[in-house]
Amino acid sequence: MSTPRFDLVDVTQTLRRRRNFIIIVAVAAAIIGAIFYLIGKKTYKAEAAFLMANPMYTDRNNLFQDRQIQFVDYFAGDNDVDRIVSLAESDTIKYIVAQKLNLGAAYGLDMSKPKDVEKFSNIFKGNFKLNRTEYNNCTISYTDEDPQRAAAVVNASIDAIQAMYKGYYISQRMTIIDAMRNKIREMDSSVIVMTDSLANLRDRYKIYGLVNPGRENIIAGDTKAGSGMALESVQNMESLKDQLVTDRAHYTSLLNQYLTTTNADDNPVLHMLSTARVPAKPKGPGLLVTVIAAALIGAFFSALYILLNTYYRILIAVER
Repeated sequence: MSTPRFDLVDVTQTLRRRRNFIIIVAVAAAIIGAIFYLIGKKTYKAEAAFLMANPMYTDRNNLFQDRQIQFVDYFAGDNDVDRIVSLAESDTIKYIVAQKLNLGAAYGLDMSKPKDVEKFSNIFKGNFKLNRTEYNNCTISYTDEDPQRAAAVVNASIDAIQAMYKGYYISQRMTIIDAMRNKIREMDSSVIVMTDSLANLRDRYKIYGLVNPGRENIIAGDTKAGSGMALESVQNMESLKDQLVTDRAHYTSLLNQYLTTTNADDNPVLHMLSTARVPAKPKGPGLLVTVIAAALIGAFFSALYILLNTYYRILIAVER
């Protein structure tokens, strides 16, 4: 049995003879594509991009470098960006945004029901995207049928990420600040007690000079005969009080430094490169592109059907 001939010339002639059929199918496909585009649900994609600042730039050890000045990068490193990405993809951010924008009601879900909560989680996860570039800037996008809601979700997500990430560093510093304030209050009470005790000793022994060697090596005390125990008692109490006052001053200085770093945290951690705006056009190809694509697909498959059908008929007609 010989193989039937069906080369490029035959293909061209076959398509030319059935060109009306191909045109009809292409036009029908274009019409169907236009109908689906017009009646189909449109989705809108909102997007925002940001850079992350180095959260340690406002740390007390970096702002007040007393001994050795070290350069601190303005922008966050890979580890900080990794933390931002993990935080952005967490359920915490998801539900903060959902509560703020009332997304459960917008999607017709009851957030008090576990099944609806799971359904919302899947919807949000499918629509929410975070991409990180090689330059450590991030892009957050959200796709939704409501263009205003899409933009609102992106902006609310960025606000929530920034608030949580800044809040962690601020809470750590506030813990230290509260501890130092408590310690200073304790030292104030001790200073008052020691001041009263030292005043009583001086009045009792009639010693009013400086008898503490710790005060710039000055010894100008009252050295009357038989006052050895009195001098030692005053000197011991005076040295303890002086050291306590010095420590309190040091703690107060540290407290002011930490308070300065807390005020510096008013600066944003995330610096916006572009904010999310309400998209004007739906996501995906437009009407014209859809019609052209549908027509080309219809023409391709109709031509393929004609060629296969013609070649199959030729195979059947060959004598076996």
